[in-house]
Amino acid sequence: MKTLNRKFKKIKKRFEKGDLAKVFILSGVIFLTFLFGLKVKESLEGFGSGVPRKNIITATQLKKLLENKDFVFINVHTPYEGEIQNTDAFIEYDSLKVNEAKLPNDKDAKIVLYCKTGRMSEEALKTLKLMGYKNVYHLAGGMDEWKKAGFEVLDLSSVPSQVLPDEGFELPVSWGDILPRLIEMGVIDRTKFEKVVVMGEEERAIFEGRWDAPIRINSQNSQFVVDALWALGLAQKSLVYEEGPMGKQYKKDAGRFASTGGWTLARGDAMSYYNKFEILNLTDDEQKRVFEISSNVYRPCCGNSTAFPDCNHGMAALAAIELMVKKGLPDEEIYRNVLKLNSFWFPSHYLTLATYFARQGVSWDKVDAKLALGQEFSSGKAASTLNQKVGPLPFETKFGGSCGA
Repeated sequence: MKTLNRKFKKIKKRFEKGDLAKVFILSGVIFLTFLFGLKVKESLEGFGSGVPRKNIITATQLKKLLENKDFVFINVHTPYEGEIQNTDAFIEYDSLKVNEAKLPNDKDAKIVLYCKTGRMSEEALKTLKLMGYKNVYHLAGGMDEWKKAGFEVLDLSSVPSQVLPDEGFELPVSWGDILPRLIEMGVIDRTKFEKVVVMGEEERAIFEGRWDAPIRINSQNSQFVVDALWALGLAQKSLVYEEGPMGKQYKKDAGRFASTGGWTLARGDAMSYYNKFEILNLTDDEQKRVFEISSNVYRPCCGNSTAFPDCNHGMAALAAIELMVKKGLPDEEIYRNVLKLNSFWFPSHYLTLATYFARQGVSWDKVDAKLALGQEFSSGKAASTLNQKVGPLPFETKFGGSCGA
């Protein structure tokens, strides 16, 4: 700076003396000195972190690169605190080596890393360099700088509480005296049920007919709900069992499915109660409506709709639809409530589905429930495709029923 000041003074004196030639020469020297200083500064950026400037990209540069994406985009931050759209993978910065299978096989592949502040992605970049990757970059300042630049960070940390709230969901239908009646009919053997199914105080009161409560589902009682509805779905007379696959193509084998032969909590043979009782007294029109709605409701454990209830979840969903149709609820509300049940029965799948929609800019409460329950998003094939698209989630799922009693 002192050198530049001296040069400026010389230029001033020369200008005052009218020596314009030397004024131009000195000005050129100052300009070149300034440019050289910028280059030195630029070459030193990133020096403190041990990351060369050429491997650092800014938020603005990344935004432009994402418009014509030709790289693998990896979030290395831990724990999960958000993501930038079009992220390809989530690998913790200190677990890259053990997760090498998730990285490109080609060591020349272009990789861009990011985290929240840039610190973890710097470390991850160094690790990848040591692993032989030659074309690796990281976002300076991470998601914090991305937001400061005015760009959006998706925060999906609230997805679990939206899909699977701690308090669960309450359906707009009640248990009434259904369970005591099923016990009396023999569809449920009380002793067997009590040995197998976990019940809290509320569930026991419902089971014993001491409380006409609304149907509620949460992470603690999801087994009780699926088993109780399963019993109702098995015994209730349904057009599904007459006109659906179990009444047509597989009529002779109806007792061999997980939903029929797998119901071991009855007094005697489960098929003695299959499609036998008018518990809900559904009209012909209501039966047709149940069949239509059931045909549009899938489950990720197989490729069948609820109109082919060959497992416990399908038969339980059928019973829930029957209860809601009997109450006269509109289709949209029925689909929304079945989605709530399915979410607690298949939590991993619906967290994945909610994440998929969130990355498309659609929050879970705005998702069309009929669409979400359809073959495109809730069948077994859809689940496999969705897992590949979304990849591993930063959320843990520790509950969800099996296809047996």
